[in-house]
Amino acid sequence: MDTLISAAHALAWSVYIGGAITMEIILRYAQRTMPPSQVAVVCKNAGSRYRWVGLAALLAIGLTGLLLVLRIDDAALAGRPGDPAMSLSDPYGRTLVLLAVAWVALLAAVSSMAFWLHPAQSKRSHPGMTKDEIAQERQRVGRAISRMNRVLRFELVMAIVAAALGASLHAGGLF
Repeated sequence: MDTLISAAHALAWSVYIGGAITMEIILRYAQRTMPPSQVAVVCKNAGSRYRWVGLAALLAIGLTGLLLVLRIDDAALAGRPGDPAMSLSDPYGRTLVLLAVAWVALLAAVSSMAFWLHPAQSKRSHPGMTKDEIAQERQRVGRAISRMNRVLRFELVMAIVAAALGASLHAGGLF
């Protein structure tokens, strides 16, 4: 059972980090050569799909990670380098706590993108609006795009930090 849970955990991390890297590095780079109207369409379509895939992957990471932690016992830890312990006085335990905090931060970031930031970008002006209302709407969308860019960068940094923390557990933890 541990192997199945570990495989599902690794798959969820792969999907999540692969998607985050694709969205931030590959799509952002490709958008540099696109006309603005195409950039808007690509962002809308890619973001609409990724927000749900990313959220599902993070939920799977949380569930499988919790199952893995609950299945750890002293016998399983005894064979690992550095003789780790499930305690805040041990680097392994502190790293697990930091990993949980990073997961919560990632979940908050992706949830904010899914339920607040991405929908805020998709609202557009309509023909009955005055020029001032159109200008205000464009400014609002511009602010939403700026917020989204900051959250995307935060998400990518946190994903890398979480992956490093998780990888360090095999060596007994970092902190």
